[in-house]
Amino acid sequence: MTTLFCNEIGTPGTVLYLTGYAFFRDTLSSFASNWGGNNTFNSNNKPNLSQGQGFAVHFASGMLAEAVTCIIYVPVDVVKERMQVQSRENLKSNNNSLRKPQPYHYNGSLDALQQIIRTEGMKGIYRGYWATLASFGPFSALYFVFYERCKDWSKQILQDSKTDNTNAKRIDDGDLPLLYVVACSAGSGALASWLTSPLDMAKLRLQVQRGQTAAASNNTSQTTLYRGMFDCLKAAYKKGELFRGAGARVLHFAPATTVTMTAYEKCKNFYADTLP
Repeated sequence: MTTLFCNEIGTPGTVLYLTGYAFFRDTLSSFASNWGGNNTFNSNNKPNLSQGQGFAVHFASGMLAEAVTCIIYVPVDVVKERMQVQSRENLKSNNNSLRKPQPYHYNGSLDALQQIIRTEGMKGIYRGYWATLASFGPFSALYFVFYERCKDWSKQILQDSKTDNTNAKRIDDGDLPLLYVVACSAGSGALASWLTSPLDMAKLRLQVQRGQTAAASNNTSQTTLYRGMFDCLKAAYKKGELFRGAGARVLHFAPATTVTMTAYEKCKNFYADTLP
């Protein structure tokens, strides 16, 4: 989810995700500072938070940003699933003399969206919202926890490396060299994607199951393999498949998070320096 790194929602989803995270992070930071009775600010005019407060703020902000972005992502994902299944079913029908009637027929993505809303309502277009959030939400939450913590460590390392620490200005995010930003984003993406790989595996299996069920709704022999996310994870655990595909997921998300977050940080710093 992270929708941040999914191609289906493109620029609008990425913008909503990143701005949403920044908004929730700043709002929750102020709330945590006031609630904890600590109203002090650092030289960058940001509330001073304890490690526990920082963890809670970044974790919650990542989850909330993902929840908001899924409002865009899930309908797009549902339409994509239906179109993909329809294409496969049409191909099978063309190679079969006994063509089975399609439970639906879409002339394009917009037509699919309209038909699903008309025949199944908003419940149909948001089918799988909670499974998607359960998969990408923890990834986003853990990613930003690791990323923010890694940036703090990097700033501390650079601060300690200065010969005169007494009068040295506190290092801001914008002062981090490119190499440090790349390392923080790549390492955080790799670790978060590996830890949440079982959730993504379960989400994908449920997606395939939903698509097959929708395409074979006229087939009474169709059976449901998984009753939900937990049932899917339990079945995968029994088969020893919880981390199947984890390496491929890391190879996908580590470069994606690196490119996205590095570009975001550098563009943010550029406009902060140039705008009045």
